[in-house]
Amino acid sequence: MLENRNTRSRMSSSTKMVRSLLWTLSAFASSTVSAQDTDTDTGNSRLRLPELPTMQTITDTSAWSWLETRRDSMSKNVSGVGRYLDDWLAGDGVGENSNQSYLRVKLNQQISETGAYYSNVRISGRVDLPRATERWKLIFESEQTEQNSIQDQRLSNIRPTEFSGGFSYELPERDDGFRFTHDIGVKGRIPLDPFYRFKTRYGHDINSQWGVGVDHKIWYYNSEGWGQDARLFFTRSIRDDMFLRFDTEVNYRDRYKEFEYAQTVALHQSLGERETLTYEAGIIGTSQPANRVESYYTQSVYRKAIHEDWLVMEFVPQLVMERDNHWNPDPRVQLNLEVYFFDF
Repeated sequence: MLENRNTRSRMSSSTKMVRSLLWTLSAFASSTVSAQDTDTDTGNSRLRLPELPTMQTITDTSAWSWLETRRDSMSKNVSGVGRYLDDWLAGDGVGENSNQSYLRVKLNQQISETGAYYSNVRISGRVDLPRATERWKLIFESEQTEQNSIQDQRLSNIRPTEFSGGFSYELPERDDGFRFTHDIGVKGRIPLDPFYRFKTRYGHDINSQWGVGVDHKIWYYNSEGWGQDARLFFTRSIRDDMFLRFDTEVNYRDRYKEFEYAQTVALHQSLGERETLTYEAGIIGTSQPANRVESYYTQSVYRKAIHEDWLVMEFVPQLVMERDNHWNPDPRVQLNLEVYFFDF
C-alpha cells in the first residue's frame, strides 16, 4: 500500500510538470485546434492530435511580435542606463560609445523521480562603463554560486535567495596567460552583507590537441566567513566540432571546516550555429563527517538559441545516485529558458 501511495505521489508530481510544460507550449500556439477529423471511407470520427507549432509559425503571430517589441525596448533601456551612468561617472556629455551592458533572465523548472518539483527565476547582468574606466563593471545577480555546494552548482540546484550588487575590476590580461578580477559589493539583505571575491584564471595550449586551465576564487562574506574554489581542467580536441574536458575541483568552506571535491569528464559537441550538446559524468565527495563519496551523476545538456541570439533553450536530463537516498537512481529533468536583453 505504501509503495502504491508513493507511486501515485510521483505520478502526481510528474503530471504537474507535464501540465506546466504543455501550458507553456500552448501559450505560443493558437488558442483553438480542430479536435476531430472525419474518415470519409468508414464514416467514423477519430481524434487528431494537434501538431506542435514551428518556430517560424510562432514568430509570425501577433503575440510574438508584441513580445519581441517589448524585448527590444527593454534592451535599449538596459544599454541606455549603462551609457548615461558611464557618461555621468566620466564627467562628459552623452556619448555614442558602444555599450555592452546586458540583463539575463533565466526561467528554470526541475522535476525528479522522487517527486521533488522546483520552479524559479534567476536574474543577472552587467552595466558596462567603457568611458569612465576600461576595467570596472557594475554587476548584479540573484544567485551567489560560491555559497552553494559543488553538487548544487554542478546539477543546477541553486535556488535564488537575495540580490547582490557591486563592482568588478578586471586587470589587463598578462602575456603568461593569467587573468585577475576583483569583485566587491553587498548582498541585498537586512543587515547588509558585504562581500569580496578575488578570481584568477589561466589557460594554455600544451600542443595542438591538449590544453590546460585553472580557475581559482577566494571569497569572503561577512555572514559566512571566507572560502575558496579551485578547479584544474584539461581539454583534448577530438575534431573541429568536438572536444573532451577533464575537471578536478576542490572547494573549502572555513565556516564548516569542510572540503568538497569533484571529478568529472565531459564530451562537448557543436551541432551547428548556436547549438551544442554535452555529455557529462562525475563523482562528488566531502571531507565531513569523513572523507567519502556523496554522489554519482550523469547528465546531458542540449543548448540551442531558438530565436536569433537572445532566446536560448536548455534541456537537461540527469541521473543522480546519492548516499542520502541509499544510492537509489533518481532520474531528473530540467528545462531552462534564457532571455537576454542587450543592444550591441
